[in-house]
Amino acid sequence: MNPIEPAAGDAVLVGDPRRAFTLAQELTGQPRMSHQARGLWGYTGDTVSGRALTVQSTGVGGPSAVPVIGDLADQGVKRAVRLGTCLAIDPELEAGMVLVIERALINDGAARALSGRETFARPDQDLFQSLTGLGRSATISSHDLVRRHEPEGSRPDPGPAIARDLQTAATFAMCRQAGIPAAALLIVAEDRSGFRLDEENLWELFRSAGKAVVARLGRD
Repeated sequence: MNPIEPAAGDAVLVGDPRRAFTLAQELTGQPRMSHQARGLWGYTGDTVSGRALTVQSTGVGGPSAVPVIGDLADQGVKRAVRLGTCLAIDPELEAGMVLVIERALINDGAARALSGRETFARPDQDLFQSLTGLGRSATISSHDLVRRHEPEGSRPDPGPAIARDLQTAATFAMCRQAGIPAAALLIVAEDRSGFRLDEENLWELFRSAGKAVVARLGRD
């Protein structure tokens, strides 16, 4: 990614570059742009507790996230938390709920290529435990393509998954290969009926979740 400056040891990964920008301003003081190649903006600064933190955008989907994570690993990132969105499968999930991902069913090509024959990609257990309590522990399903309104018969069997997204499985698989402990918090952006949070409400959830993640990382 041709870094402007090296990444920090801890990284929060978000898909959208705009969210990376605004989240970095919330989580760090005087964040400095550390990456800008291909529009995948990243910022590094110090948290209130004085810990260095990188907030890095990964783009959409596993094929985008995988090389970003590889570059971050080369720059010295030691822990990563994905903070993203998902769509509900379980009709009992409400938009705005926060999920702490216990495992991700591999239904995407990037995670499948990295994980071989494994069915699930999993977070680092110590990091997962450190985030426990910030939301509902959940199994999700990661895909190459998520249509908002798919006919029931066209959707892969979700098995035990209660929500679906585009890159958590690939994030876990690539971080595992790179030797980076990783975990994920996902916000349910849309419920099973099709009701979707507006950007203002979604941002408030990102902000509060990001602050909670940084507080938990600061305990270690």
